Amino acid sequence: MSSSEGSGAAFELALKPGKRPLMMLAATLLGVVAGLVIGEPITSIKFLGDIFLYLLRFVVGPLVFVSIAWAVTTVKVYARLGKIFGGFFIYWLIMGFLAAATGYTMANIIRPGVGLRLEAPPGWTAPHPASAVDVLIGLIPRNVVQPFLELNMLQIIVMALLTGFAISLTGTFSPETKEFLEKLLSAVLAVIYKIVDFILWYAPIGVFSLMSNLVATVGAMGLTAVGAMIVTQWVSYGIVLFVYHPIILAGILKLNPLKYWKKIYPAMLTAFTTCSSSATLPVTMRVTRELGVPADAANLILPIAATINMQAVAAEMPIYAVWVSQMYGVSLGGPATFIALLMGVLGSAACAGIPGGGIMIAAVTMTTLGLPLEPVGWIAGVYTLIDMPNTMLNVTGDPLGTLVVSKLVLKDFDERKYNA
Repeated sequence: MSSSEGSGAAFELALKPGKRPLMMLAATLLGVVAGLVIGEPITSIKFLGDIFLYLLRFVVGPLVFVSIAWAVTTVKVYARLGKIFGGFFIYWLIMGFLAAATGYTMANIIRPGVGLRLEAPPGWTAPHPASAVDVLIGLIPRNVVQPFLELNMLQIIVMALLTGFAISLTGTFSPETKEFLEKLLSAVLAVIYKIVDFILWYAPIGVFSLMSNLVATVGAMGLTAVGAMIVTQWVSYGIVLFVYHPIILAGILKLNPLKYWKKIYPAMLTAFTTCSSSATLPVTMRVTRELGVPADAANLILPIAATINMQAVAAEMPIYAVWVSQMYGVSLGGPATFIALLMGVLGSAACAGIPGGGIMIAAVTMTTLGLPLEPVGWIAGVYTLIDMPNTMLNVTGDPLGTLVVSKLVLKDFDERKYNA
């Protein structure tokens, strides 16, 4: 078992969602009923939802920093096989931006937040448009503490990348130090996931409060906006799965897409039912070897891909950004649009490969763009409906990346085994 697989197993132990996604969905339905029946008096329990949002704000900074820093230290194993790493990195980057652009475009076409105008939370002000220079300067941390106090996610990501690369390079002159720090990050990340586990136990209460408050204050129009957001997610996932992937398979790799789906459908089904890329990893590795790719490519790429190559998450985050900005009447300018797309790509790398991992990254995205966090509670309430096709698409893109690297970069591919 590779270190990435072992760490993934540890994270699964730290975060066992069980029936909580269904509990959050049930809390959503109960909140809708309570909001309709009780009406405005139910808004008095909104503070219970605020507690949920505060807990999310508390954990997202450390989660993003440690998960990215740890991922960078594990990715460094590709230094021995530069072709494999370089090829997969290009695939990840291109597909991430394609997926993010698709989500952003579909959100502007379907416009799921239009028609619902929400009042700004107390003390919140709409983010001011920033220039490209402001965005660039804003990436640089002024000190170690301030980004965490202000939840400046872009600066936290920069610090995480610097830390991860520094630890990786330490291995060139002190392998023991690198191994110790990598294990330390892995252990801290497991602890953070356990804290997330605690928060998710409270989540149904927070979701009930937020959904009942939504219905009591804005009525059925709020449910329509949530439903339109879910549809936007599904449409975007469908475009990536049934348009982009076949183009790569048939147009670039000259392979039959139907044979690809037929061979990997066990992994797709496992991902759909478990909502966990990490839990699906053993199945993904087994079916990928049947595609005719070399074993070393599959063994190196797939554990990392299960952590960073989440094309559905890349499409998901810009949709949230556009949806929330539409509901609050905020216009996303050019720099903010770029940041929304960037958060899709980086969020796909920072998102945990476990059920509900996208909820945390949704909170990160809202915080980075200066948008209200309250809709994150609504997202959590219906996330089961998003997470199932989301995880299936995430997993489907991993063997495809291995195929791309094997056939185009390594020139080591057994087409007869693929067609068998």
